[in-house]
Amino acid sequence: MDMKVLMTTMEYDVIKVGGLSAALTSIAQTMKRFAEPKVILPRSGRAVPWRKLGSKEYPNVMVDVFNHQGVEVYTLSNVVLDEREVYPEPANDKAIKKINEFGERLIEVVDALDFDVVHMHDFFAYRTMGKFREMGKPVLLTIHRLHREYPNWFYGEKIALEKADFVTVVGKSYYQEDEKELFEKYRDKTTHVFNGIDTNFWSVNASSYARLPRKERRKLVLRRYGLTDGIFYLYVGRFDPVQKGVDVLLKASETFLAEEEVRMIVVGVGDKKLEQWSKTLEEKFPSKFKAINKLLKREEVRDLYSSADFALIPSLFEPFGLVQLEAMSCECVPIGSRTGGIKDTVISYEEDREKATGFLVEKGKPEALLQAMRQALEIYRNSPNVVEQMRKNGRRRCETLFRWEVSCQQYFKLYQKLLENRGHAK
Repeated sequence: MDMKVLMTTMEYDVIKVGGLSAALTSIAQTMKRFAEPKVILPRSGRAVPWRKLGSKEYPNVMVDVFNHQGVEVYTLSNVVLDEREVYPEPANDKAIKKINEFGERLIEVVDALDFDVVHMHDFFAYRTMGKFREMGKPVLLTIHRLHREYPNWFYGEKIALEKADFVTVVGKSYYQEDEKELFEKYRDKTTHVFNGIDTNFWSVNASSYARLPRKERRKLVLRRYGLTDGIFYLYVGRFDPVQKGVDVLLKASETFLAEEEVRMIVVGVGDKKLEQWSKTLEEKFPSKFKAINKLLKREEVRDLYSSADFALIPSLFEPFGLVQLEAMSCECVPIGSRTGGIKDTVISYEEDREKATGFLVEKGKPEALLQAMRQALEIYRNSPNVVEQMRKNGRRRCETLFRWEVSCQQYFKLYQKLLENRGHAK
């Protein structure tokens, strides 16, 4: 009989804000090869395209059950949990209220669910951890990122770390260097399990115009967004003022666009000041720069990566990050900060010119990012074969090291170990 794993989250498939949804969906779908995953999350007022299996009404919450490509998904609905923003602003006040409500309502419904082990993705179910312990269900906590900027969230994260039976972090450098002091306390029950990438989906061969040479594909994709052809730099990610370094990107780009005849597209939503700054750059450089302040379908993002020359990833911290893998898998060369998961996954040109998959720069420094953008441009113009080799290296690295099957196999072994330990404890 398959082991049944209950995965708790705030994001899955179309109920999403950013990378957590992509990671969770891939983990659940891939885990089907090893166990029987079940996902539970707030409905967030969203219409979902999954096959409905049934509903059950509780005193304080409605539970709808769906099948999404073989994964059982439970959504919880009430006035608080149906707030359409997954994380309502201000996050330290309204979002934590929704997160806490999720935990309380989970307590109400979990007795009716059939599962052997809990896999918490981030701290969101921290209020249910006492209940899981009462039920004799071991808990694996995976940290996708910590939220020190929101004290009420970080309070919950510290409780989750304390109560979890075992902890995984999606990036090695993130917990061994960036957050070393915090994780030192839990070193006996913490390890890293890298995220993965679906190299079949994130592939030039699956993109629009796949049969065309890259430059021809680039011309057509840029035309789609109102730009003529040129060497193409791309940013895709949240406009998050705390983590993603979008201010660093926009500051460096303003200088770069003024001095070079290149093309740049930035895609993302979030902080309104950063969105306005990106629109101001578009007005200043209408033939070179395009700001897309909305979420694009994955297929559109794949087309961008499959035609762009360089992907910009200026994060100030990054537990793992999927963007650099999505880029490399589509043979787009990343230019990223030397931090966390970006450092774990990208081999820098400065470090190893033969095996390089991209460029790494000091985080938080617009001048450092600008210099790397200039360096990449110079190499592209003068040594295109070097860029071509980096593309091939990046794709190969994704195919061999960062597959979801590898991640899920590691998670499955941890589930087995936790269940064995729980059996001995009885």
